[in-house]
Amino acid sequence: MRDDLVVVVPGIMGTALTWEGVDVWNLSPQAAAGLVRPGRLLERLRLQKGIGDADPEPRHSLSLGPLVERPRVLPGLVAHLGYAGLARRLGIAPERLAVFRYDWRLDNRNSARRLRRFVERRLDEWRSTADRERFPGAGDAKAVFVCRSMGGLVVRYYVEELGGREVTRAVASLGTPYLGSVRALRFLLGEGLGPLPGAWRDALADVCSTYPSLGQLLPVYKAVLVDEEPGAVSHLSAVPPVAGLPTATVMDAFRFHREMRKARIRNDAEGAAPYELVPLGGATHPTAHGVSFGAAGRPRFHDELPGGGPWLGDGTVPQLSATPPEHTTTASTMWVPFRHASLIDAEPVRYQLRNVCDGVERTRFLAPDHEIGIDLPDVAVAGEPIEVWATRADSAMDLRVRRLAEDGGCVSVDPMLPGGDGRFRAEVRAEPGVWTLEVSSPTTGYACRDAVLVM
Repeated sequence: MRDDLVVVVPGIMGTALTWEGVDVWNLSPQAAAGLVRPGRLLERLRLQKGIGDADPEPRHSLSLGPLVERPRVLPGLVAHLGYAGLARRLGIAPERLAVFRYDWRLDNRNSARRLRRFVERRLDEWRSTADRERFPGAGDAKAVFVCRSMGGLVVRYYVEELGGREVTRAVASLGTPYLGSVRALRFLLGEGLGPLPGAWRDALADVCSTYPSLGQLLPVYKAVLVDEEPGAVSHLSAVPPVAGLPTATVMDAFRFHREMRKARIRNDAEGAAPYELVPLGGATHPTAHGVSFGAAGRPRFHDELPGGGPWLGDGTVPQLSATPPEHTTTASTMWVPFRHASLIDAEPVRYQLRNVCDGVERTRFLAPDHEIGIDLPDVAVAGEPIEVWATRADSAMDLRVRRLAEDGGCVSVDPMLPGGDGRFRAEVRAEPGVWTLEVSSPTTGYACRDAVLVM
């Protein structure tokens, strides 16, 4: 309905977390110097041992800053291109927009409880103060949630476990890992951090291992490939303890997702108020899906099926996980040809979100004209080549990689050249900073963006 309150729930790195006025998780090379220096800042970034779903102790507490408007990268795990101009992107009146800012380090149960209080307050305000001439139905308004990545898990827990169904009209999720992500496992094991200096690796591993929210992103689908049995797969909870990954973290991830599943089943059985769930996800990019453990226990991550062929998704979340578990087929998800970082920026996605916000009937599929897959790192070293690959493309597309500054201006353009087997490749070099890389085709209008942290 056009009179409903639109609540945006960002994911990891979506809310600035500050200490003494400093945005401490802005990992630009200039701003991150304190991350690798011992002292009070490093202590602030950690959470206390055994925090569970509680609030942080004062020495670990950070203040909530604004919604992050510029590109951000948490190396090895996730990136986004910023949340600037949300009301304009969603095509809604600014007064209808409510942005939930939260400490994304905390247990998602904790964040869901905070979301419940936020929605209760903001929905009451909207129902009582909205201009009745412009929004005649605001007195009976409900909430429409637009959630990015992990924010969808926060909303899901609130809606199903904490009574949010009663006030929810619709939930649109963008790249939400409903079943977790192998990329989170790789990150928590200290893998996939590319050329980060050793001090950075150690600091990230030390700090982020204390965050319950990241543990709840571990894959709960059958992600473990059994080397001794070709084609066999198992759950992470069913394998022997993984070195470097606390068993308690694994078990909490499965318990968290089980709580949501049981709550949903109970709500359906008891006839709780229904709501519309609209998942959108990237579908064409190589995406780590599975893991296997050799004799020495060292993990190997896989983005190809055991029998051949790639696992696809948005580069961070595989298709299987971007689909809610109660949906019996991935065909229920609206698939788009964009990467995880840019899902909220792409015009076809914005079009669908506008329809969700206004309760308008939507196009069922967002089938791309080109099934191009893009692969690139999320962290690189200044002056050294950043390899960008495109698959399932052709020479007539004249693909190139544009490097974009924070203001959107184009800094450089590099052509993509044939690399064999239907693949195209470009090498990009950049100065230190957080850059947006765009693979585009002037002949077809295709464009796909992602963010890269250059050290």
